[in-house]
Amino acid sequence: MSATNKNFRIFLVLLAHDIKLLSTNIFSAILDSVAPLIAQTITFGYLFPLLGMPSYMIAPIYLGGMLSLFMQLGFTLTIKTSYDLTYNRFIDYQITLPISKRWLFAAFIINNMIEVILITLPLFGIGIIILKPQFNLALTNWFGLTLIYFLILAFFSTLYSAIAYTAQLRWILDNAWPRVLVPLWSLSSAIVLWKKTFAWSPIIGYIMLFSPFTYVAEGLRSAMLDTPEYISWQICALMLLLFISINLSVFAYGIRKRLDPV
Repeated sequence: MSATNKNFRIFLVLLAHDIKLLSTNIFSAILDSVAPLIAQTITFGYLFPLLGMPSYMIAPIYLGGMLSLFMQLGFTLTIKTSYDLTYNRFIDYQITLPISKRWLFAAFIINNMIEVILITLPLFGIGIIILKPQFNLALTNWFGLTLIYFLILAFFSTLYSAIAYTAQLRWILDNAWPRVLVPLWSLSSAIVLWKKTFAWSPIIGYIMLFSPFTYVAEGLRSAMLDTPEYISWQICALMLLLFISINLSVFAYGIRKRLDPV
């Protein structure tokens, strides 16, 4: 058996094992995400319009608001991974398995992506059904939406893996949310439209381009609503690929720092 085939077979076994474990907790994870989704749907779909927000803004603001769900799920995965690195050290057993370390950590990333898919996809769909009058699915670029969604999953999985492996658990608990995630969210186009912000203040618009969360929000809007009012999903896809590569570089550094695998 070639090394590639052996790595691939063990890779599939690891994924199957993780998915089996995930199936025992997926219901509670979905329940934990239902409350924020309901609050988000009511706020963006009904309360903001009562306060004067135009109805055509509901769909793009709702899509940008999905960032909070990805942030919540990703941060939970970060704490879980960091807790294992600090206390359980199950990773010490995993790195002794007869599998390439690249394949091993690729399995971690893909498992995280699968977990987020199983939670976000049904909730994302439910929210769109509730707000259906504001979404014209005939305009949706399904290829672009699928690509952007996959890149968003990869971005968040690699981002939170990088944080978990490069920072200590205590620092993550105390600082990751207020010093990393909230600033990235605040400086993004999550609850505003980038082109309108740029037209009002080019300086703020340029600053927002440094936040990867801008390309998450704008990519979803462009692919699903298909109008020139947003940064094109093609540009967003390229920028997300850039940030994914940065995350992977930091993740690799963190692996060497925390595990120093041979």
